[in-house]
Amino acid sequence: MDLSTTLILAVAAILGMNQLIFRLPGWEQRRTIFWSIQFLNLLVIIALLAVGIPGFHGATRVVNWVLGLLLIHHVITNNSRLTAALQAHDAQDSEDVEARRAQIKSALSKGSEE
Repeated sequence: MDLSTTLILAVAAILGMNQLIFRLPGWEQRRTIFWSIQFLNLLVIIALLAVGIPGFHGATRVVNWVLGLLLIHHVITNNSRLTAALQAHDAQDSEDVEARRAQIKSALSKGSEE
């Protein structure tokens, strides 16, 4: 296998990792893995757009740009998924706080009636 084929398969593996991270249970709590993949995405984007894959220069330079833009799309999508998960988690926390507050008020009102 030559270098350009190996690099294309490596980019395909990175795209697979972008999909796999969201299949893990509790992925939003595993920030180290998430940010490592995001950093890897950015490194590969820079390499693809600046240098490109050997063997794809000239008329087929579009391949480098398509792969780079696809990874940019994954970076944006990954960040929006993390933001949505964190907002849902915060909403759940605020509901739990309100429920606990209602329990405390109920207990205090029962205690003051006695």
